[in-house]
Amino acid sequence: MKGCDIMNNNFLVPTGNIIKEYLEEYGITQKDLAERINSSEKHISNVLKGKNRLTEEFALKLEKVIVGVPASYWLNYEAKYREQVAREEEIATVNKWNLQEIAKRFHFKEVFKGLDISLTQQAIEMLKLLKISDFENFDNVYSKVAVDFMEDGGEKEALAIWLNMCEAEIEIQNDEIDAVQYKECNVKENLNKFKLLSNNNKTESSINSCRKLFNKLGIYLVFCEAVTNSKVRGALTTYKNHPAIYISGRFKSHSNTWFALIHEIGHLLLHYNKNVVIVSYEDDENNKEKEANEFARNFFINPENYKQFCEKNEINAETIKKFAKEQGTIPEIVVARLQHDEIIGFDQFKYLY
Repeated sequence: MKGCDIMNNNFLVPTGNIIKEYLEEYGITQKDLAERINSSEKHISNVLKGKNRLTEEFALKLEKVIVGVPASYWLNYEAKYREQVAREEEIATVNKWNLQEIAKRFHFKEVFKGLDISLTQQAIEMLKLLKISDFENFDNVYSKVAVDFMEDGGEKEALAIWLNMCEAEIEIQNDEIDAVQYKECNVKENLNKFKLLSNNNKTESSINSCRKLFNKLGIYLVFCEAVTNSKVRGALTTYKNHPAIYISGRFKSHSNTWFALIHEIGHLLLHYNKNVVIVSYEDDENNKEKEANEFARNFFINPENYKQFCEKNEINAETIKKFAKEQGTIPEIVVARLQHDEIIGFDQFKYLY
C-alpha cells in the first residue's frame, strides 16, 4: 500500500487521504463504510476531509473493515499529521513576530553563529533553549535571575541564555555521574589535588583533569564562553540532584580561569543550596562573593605568608618564583594576586605567565 510508505516521509497528507486509498482498493464507498461502522455519512466525509479528528473509537472500528491495518497505524499517522499541521501554524505565528528585534534582544547572531538556519527557526530554537513557549513569557520566568546583576547593568537575557547554554553542555562535557553521590567532605579531602592540578599551566589539560576529578566527586563542570553583556564569570547550580559548576572563561589567562574555578568551589563549600542558583560576575561585592573570593585567595596563598612577603618589599622574578614554590603554586598565580592587589602593575612580570 502507498499509504504505508507515506508514514516515513517528512511531509504527511491528511489521514483521510490514506483511508480513501484503502477504501478504493477494497471497493468500499463512503456510504458502505458508514453502514459497516454504524456512523453517519456526514461524519465519515468530515473525517476523510480532515475536518474531524480521527478518534480512537473510529480507528478501532476501521480496523475491522480494513483488515490487516491496526488501529494504532491510523492513530499514529493522525498524531503525526496533526503535529505537522500544528508546526506549520506555529511557523506562521512566529513569522508575524518582530523577529529582527527579538534576534537583537536575544543575541541570535552570537548564539547561532555558523548555523545555516532561518531567523524563524532560530527563534524557535531559542525558545527551546530558554524553555519557554513564547518570548512574552521570558520576563515572568526569569524575573528573579540575579537581580543585583541586572541593577549593575547586566542583561538578564544574556545571563539566562548563558545559563541555559551551560546546562545544554552538561552531558556533552561530562561523564555519567548518576551513581556517584556528592559529599561535601569528599571535596574538602581532595582540595590539595585541585591545587596540584592548577600547577599544570597548560590550561586546557589541567581543566580536563579537573573535570574528571569533579565527576568522581559527583559534580558537573562546564566551560562555556560568555554571551556578550552577560558579565558572568561563573555559576553554581544543580542538575539532576548533583552540583553543577559553570565557568565562562571571560579572562583567558590560566590564573584567572583557575581563580574562577576555585571561587565556585568556595561557593560550593560555603553556600550551596540545591534550590538556589549562585551567579558570579565581574566586580560583585555581596557577602557571598566576598567569602568565595577570600576562599580562593587563601586556597592558593596563605594570607599571613602573603602579607609578610609583600612587607619585605623585595618583589622580583626570583623572589616571586621562590614564594610560589613555598606556597605550592605557580608564579603566575602569585603575579596575578600582586597585580590584583595593585602591588605591581598589570604589565609587570608577564613573562612569568
